[in-house]
Amino acid sequence: MDSQTSQELVTVSQMLVQAGNQHTARLLSLAEQAEIGQSLPWEPAPVPVVLRVHPAFVGLFRPADLQVIAAQFDRVRKWGNGDKHQVSVAPVLADPFAPNDLGSGTDAMQLRDEIAETLWQKVSATKLPDICRALGLEDGDVDEAMASKRAYVRSRTSDYTLDQLYQLGSRVVEQHYRPRLWGLLQVHAGRRTGVDSPFKNLIFAADGPKPELVLTDAVSNTIEISKNGQFCLVYDRGLDPGGLSWRQLVTWWTETHAESGTSEQEAGRQLYLRLQRSLDRDRKPSDLPGPEWQVFRAYGELLNEHGFDLPALIPQVYLHYDPYTRAQRREPGPLPRQRMDFLLLMRGRWRLVIECDGKQHYADDDGRASPRRYAEMVAADRELHLAGYEVVRFGGAEFQSQERSLPMLRRYFTRLFIAHGYLPESAA
Repeated sequence: MDSQTSQELVTVSQMLVQAGNQHTARLLSLAEQAEIGQSLPWEPAPVPVVLRVHPAFVGLFRPADLQVIAAQFDRVRKWGNGDKHQVSVAPVLADPFAPNDLGSGTDAMQLRDEIAETLWQKVSATKLPDICRALGLEDGDVDEAMASKRAYVRSRTSDYTLDQLYQLGSRVVEQHYRPRLWGLLQVHAGRRTGVDSPFKNLIFAADGPKPELVLTDAVSNTIEISKNGQFCLVYDRGLDPGGLSWRQLVTWWTETHAESGTSEQEAGRQLYLRLQRSLDRDRKPSDLPGPEWQVFRAYGELLNEHGFDLPALIPQVYLHYDPYTRAQRREPGPLPRQRMDFLLLMRGRWRLVIECDGKQHYADDDGRASPRRYAEMVAADRELHLAGYEVVRFGGAEFQSQERSLPMLRRYFTRLFIAHGYLPESAA
């Protein structure tokens, strides 16, 4: 790849990031070579661009990703009014004498080697023990790291399961980005439990009448809000392996809703209050704070204590905007009004639904227990589970006393974030 082509790839990648397409920019970073065809200004044919990547990564590129990359090439490389580019992806041409730089053996072996390689390249030997300690690995000293950084990391992950390596690799790549490690995590994500369909628009936090949703294209999973769209929020940016953090949500709010010059702390306060307005919509203003308010309050206390890098707790989420239901919707038309009380989008495509169960989940309007309603609820949970979601339910009786509920909720969220590597064990 010549220097001009290499610089063009860097420029396209930077433009993708600026446009909010971080996932596509990371896909582009997997390209080891780029072959750009020749064209003349008067030729109508599009300019072919072939991205050469390791064979393991070819399947990560979707047609929509290639179209987004092509659009940026159109802006970077221009003849007159601008050429059109057609981007495709192909395996890098193999060198029979080159070593297998992605390792060999099982998935766990490949991932373990790539984690060690990333830390070997990105972290000095003197800092490696502290970095590994922060990642939750066993302690050690600088002398051992100086002898071999790769061996230092491998020895501490030798008994890790594939799922543990996946969680560790996701944390490593957030702090020390390396394309090959990110690519391996993407490949393995499709083989794990969890949602592996691409993330799409997130519709949430309606503070007025519920939005009416219409599927306009079952192939592309295009959904429109046909009514009451002004009362809800729409997050339409890509989702990377790290999930969606509160900081990322605040950044989106700052750029789309806040006044120019608003600080991150003030934008976070504004967003928190806006989301809070969508909670417990069926309660009277004179009522005591409801279950949803209590859940969000406990989460807000953790944000105040541990900072904005925790996963965002998103209220009143309309699940239809996640493509996991695509196979169940074959024809355009209206969608039923279904929503989640809360959703957490965590690293590794792990998605957690939190529901606060009132009487309406298991009783009729007259207060009598309803096996039918309970059966409908657990049937919906099964469908979510098959789609890769984990559902956690809190019972209404757990919210009768804030003195007991708020500490209980704080303990739950703390343990949850420790288990997924967002907080250290000492936070418990």
